[in-house]
Amino acid sequence: MPIDLSVVITTFNSSSTIRAALDSLQGRASTDSASEVIVVDNHSSDGSADAAASYDGVTVVRNAANEGLARANNRGAAVASGRSLFFINPDVVVLPGCLRDLSSFETGNAGSALLGPATLDDGGAMISSARSFPTPLDIALRRSPLGRLPLAGARLRSHMWPLGRNPGAPARVDWLVGAAIWLTAAGRDRVGLMSERFFLYFEDVEWAWRAHSRGMGVWLVPDARVRHECRRESAGGLRMPLWHHLRSMLIFYSGHPSALTRGRKRRGIAAT
Repeated sequence: MPIDLSVVITTFNSSSTIRAALDSLQGRASTDSASEVIVVDNHSSDGSADAAASYDGVTVVRNAANEGLARANNRGAAVASGRSLFFINPDVVVLPGCLRDLSSFETGNAGSALLGPATLDDGGAMISSARSFPTPLDIALRRSPLGRLPLAGARLRSHMWPLGRNPGAPARVDWLVGAAIWLTAAGRDRVGLMSERFFLYFEDVEWAWRAHSRGMGVWLVPDARVRHECRRESAGGLRMPLWHHLRSMLIFYSGHPSALTRGRKRRGIAAT
């Protein structure tokens, strides 16, 4: 039987990528397949919803407006029947064995809440998908010319690659990039879904912070792998990603002010 899992994909003008994402979930062995796939479309104008609806067995939820990532993901979760949920972006391709490996890890780690696969680019190189909790300085270095300063590179590397570029064993991490996050059944019960205060960005940071605060684990599971094209249609025009990032940063720190002073020391990162 398929894994007791619902895959939730939020789309916004994603017609160029959604078919590859859905194709990657088709025709799998029962031990590596989800019980259902749900696509939540944020009022695309390019036929994304129709493309998803052309797939047998895919449930499509059509929003009347662009509600942002967290709210759309939660709409998908509301109609999902699976005990576990795997949220992926429409530009993510799920590689063979990924669902099986994440499901097995959940079964063997009852205290886990959020799981993330290793992420590869189109050339097969590792992409940063597990990071240390950001400080305002980390955001400033990433989003401004300050990142070109001589000492900035080392700091950014320690933030973006806290486990190095070739992690081996599963490792507890601070947070996982939201392009592909598995919510365990226990995590859903004790931590809940993404906060709808965020339109885009930091919903993954806040989710992990909440999981740690409730005594649950956030894990990178490197044997499970996805490929990510890393598109940002949902962010709007060229300047909108920066605006959303800064706005979401302020929302996060206003809700969790201790993160301003505790930042990376919040939990630490340890392999097991």
